[in-house]
Amino acid sequence: MRRKKEFFTRFGERLDIPREALPGGFGLSMSGQNELTVRGCRKILSYGADRISLSLGKVTLTVEGIGLLCTVFEAGSVTVQGLICKIGFDKGRGTYEN
Repeated sequence: MRRKKEFFTRFGERLDIPREALPGGFGLSMSGQNELTVRGCRKILSYGADRISLSLGKVTLTVEGIGLLCTVFEAGSVTVQGLICKIGFDKGRGTYEN
């Protein structure tokens, strides 16, 4: 599995393709504490004003906050707006929070 990931990383670097455009890749962009754009999202797992969970393949991304609203969901890109308080990743082997 590691070789496959290394292959995609090298392949993307040589062709100048962002990692999130390749299988298993994702990217995050924040604008202040009020907007988060996630690229490489496969589907919305749960949706509420205080918590939104997104599937990024083998990783689940959870956004917690106040007044969260999904304003864009198209072509694997999701934009969440509202007061973002916490972002966490779950890889199935434990939870990682930032």
